[in-house]
Amino acid sequence: MIVLKATKWQSLIKVCVIVCMLVSSMFWSAKPSYALSYGYMAYPQGNVGLLRPDIGATINLSEGKTPESYHFYLNNTEVNAIYDPISVKYIYRPTADLAPGDYTARLVFSFSGYEPVSIDWKFTITQNASSLSTATTQEQRDGLRAINDYRAKLGLSSVKFSDLLNTAAQKHAQYLYDNQIDPIHTDVSLHEEDSSKPGYIGKTLGERMRYIGYSRTSGEDVAYNRVSLVEAIDSLFDAPYHRSPFMVPGLTEIGVFKAGDYHVVEFGFSDGVAPELVVSPSNNDIYVPTIFDGHESPDPIRIHSGSEYPVGYPIMASVNGPGVAKVVLNEAELKDESGKEVPLLLNAPGKDDHLDTEVFMMPKQPLLLDTTYKASVKLTATMEDGSTRAFNKDWTFRTEPKVGLGVQKLHSDAVAYTIQMANFGLNRTHTVTFGLNDDKYKLDLISYNMQQKPYIEDGTSYLYIRDLAAALGASVEWDDQKKAAIYKKKEKTIIFYTNRNAYSINGVERETDSAAKLINETTMIPVRLLSETLGAKVDYVESTRTVLINY
Repeated sequence: MIVLKATKWQSLIKVCVIVCMLVSSMFWSAKPSYALSYGYMAYPQGNVGLLRPDIGATINLSEGKTPESYHFYLNNTEVNAIYDPISVKYIYRPTADLAPGDYTARLVFSFSGYEPVSIDWKFTITQNASSLSTATTQEQRDGLRAINDYRAKLGLSSVKFSDLLNTAAQKHAQYLYDNQIDPIHTDVSLHEEDSSKPGYIGKTLGERMRYIGYSRTSGEDVAYNRVSLVEAIDSLFDAPYHRSPFMVPGLTEIGVFKAGDYHVVEFGFSDGVAPELVVSPSNNDIYVPTIFDGHESPDPIRIHSGSEYPVGYPIMASVNGPGVAKVVLNEAELKDESGKEVPLLLNAPGKDDHLDTEVFMMPKQPLLLDTTYKASVKLTATMEDGSTRAFNKDWTFRTEPKVGLGVQKLHSDAVAYTIQMANFGLNRTHTVTFGLNDDKYKLDLISYNMQQKPYIEDGTSYLYIRDLAAALGASVEWDDQKKAAIYKKKEKTIIFYTNRNAYSINGVERETDSAAKLINETTMIPVRLLSETLGAKVDYVESTRTVLINY
């Protein structure tokens, strides 16, 4: 069972003060004095669990200015801090481990014509403080690559590791594992820690970020499941509440760690450049999943009385960037390739208390395999200053032909995946290859095990119908009364009889010299019958004994 827990990223608090400009009354007595407004955030504060934390302050100036001078003090001793004019940060990185105990920090800076300003704060290095985790495992690197795969198909910039966030992820995952936190049979949150338990570094995400000295806006996803870290990341992305942080344009760095069945992803955000609408699935995505089974906390369908899983794959739209306070969903629509409207379950701020700047719509029923859909959404974003902005999007995507194919294609080669989205869009065919001497088949270059190997009799080659249906995005059932296999895909229903030389397409029966055959209680279809019935282009390569199907 997958249990996912989500939390909104933590906003940073800024304190604003005024620095008054010194003006000589003998020259400008009739003019008003000028002011330079700024906000600041100093870190770390409170209990810190690192022996060498970054110590500094970020300044938010009302106007761009370069300091004339600055001095940085730790326990009243001046230290060599670095000033970054781009991010307006003053940072001191200790060159040796700090001893456990209390510390005071002071930043004194001045601008030409203004009085110097002093910012003071305190923090404590805890007795159990440790070194920063700077090394990464192959498992962590695979996790980073998986997250960047999703960022690539969303058209967003890639992210990098943060040593601080990796440390936070490791400590929290280890806490969950050591204490065997059970989110299934108890109401204990995977995002909270208990100070009475070993490994505790902070009750909330905000406290844990302060503990490791992380000063930027942060978020957290946690998955509890007996899978690999990459598979856990896949499940997090499929779940709408947990997909949200992946979709933020300002996401710049992450930390990941797996301890036992506990998978932790820590997200670090910048403010971004401008408000931006991001949708998922993306425009022209060609391998979109069709189904969502839930197993997310909070439960996305809890606000929809009478709804049951499975539902269709959640479709999301979010607006993120500087100044965005919340969004309102005005319209949402999904249509299939025949133009028929798909019934939706809508989750939006105001109706769903876990949403602020994002919405999602879940089809009431699973989507069809290998089918094109058109989506549209209209949102109004309310900014922090009270103004509003409209964000509208119409886009198209296509579902995967086989369950699970999309994520395998993405992680096998994300560059090729995005190139297919850009160059081929939705107008492309799928290719299936069956090797008559093999026990595997390939669908769009991804290998799958055959349930039954091909069968050859009197020079005629037969393929197992359930392998065919899986490769072609169809379903198949056995009708014992008719002694026939019933193949269904969209509007086409084919009956393959095994007791006579005939088949039926949408109720129209036809004779054939190469009928289906029941071999060892399984329905096998002769290759030559495929092109007659499936509407696909079927070729046979004698030199490699390979059947090629394009559809």
